[in-house]
Amino acid sequence: MLKAISAAVVLTVIITGCTAVEPPKNTAADTGQEEKLESLRKQRDAVVKFFEPMRVRPGDWLDTQREQGETFEEYISANPTLPIDDRWTIYIQPIGRFNSEQLAVIDKVAEYMRAFYSLPVRLNSAKPLGEVPFDKKRLIKYRNNLQINTSYFLDDLLPKLLPNDAAALIAFTNYDLYPEPTRAFVFGQASLTKRTGVWSFYQFADPKTGRYDPKLMLERSLKIAMHETGHMFSMKHCTKYECLMSGTNHLAETDRRPLDNCPECMAASRHMVSRSSMVASRS
Repeated sequence: MLKAISAAVVLTVIITGCTAVEPPKNTAADTGQEEKLESLRKQRDAVVKFFEPMRVRPGDWLDTQREQGETFEEYISANPTLPIDDRWTIYIQPIGRFNSEQLAVIDKVAEYMRAFYSLPVRLNSAKPLGEVPFDKKRLIKYRNNLQINTSYFLDDLLPKLLPNDAAALIAFTNYDLYPEPTRAFVFGQASLTKRTGVWSFYQFADPKTGRYDPKLMLERSLKIAMHETGHMFSMKHCTKYECLMSGTNHLAETDRRPLDNCPECMAASRHMVSRSSMVASRS
């Protein structure tokens, strides 16, 4: 009888102990994070009045693609890919053969990217394209132009080259790119989750002469490289404003895009930058 009573008492204590546990309270870190997000929301809202809504023209990206865009709040709730303690360097990997003028552009892109994303940027030595599988390339006969499918870079080549400390790895190439059989070309493409991306300046040449304007080649490279890097940090295409993160279908559309972000994308990139600053302070 005594044993039965003792067992009942022990059971009662265990049950009481389980039901008495309080749910975890918000920590100081949670409070600090929410304060930072609220600060970014206020910064976003303060500059909205200076931006005009997106104007879609015939032939533009949003004239042919149906995309919803993404608010700052949606970006945060999607658990984006961000720099973490042991992965916070952006790598640029040139693929192909480049002349001195093209190498100078790559150097300037790396310098600008370092300032734009507030992260260390390392420019690797150029590598040859290598052997591309038959089903990931095509020849445009009337131009005698070899095109490489972006999936070769994003899924095959770059994951093998991705350093352990890489926040992202983006390839830069002078080969023409296409994303899928139904598309004529693409300036660049990146994965929202795999931390890999690629951009090309092949399409930046004058279609009549085949020559590159040095100033335009640099401006276009900066825009496409920063845009694709934004994708590698899970930023989707912007549809609300004229923005660096807006999709582009042709060079005229690329040229009228700003080399900066709209209020929504600014808040998202600032969130990423604040995260990278926290990482840097602990290194």
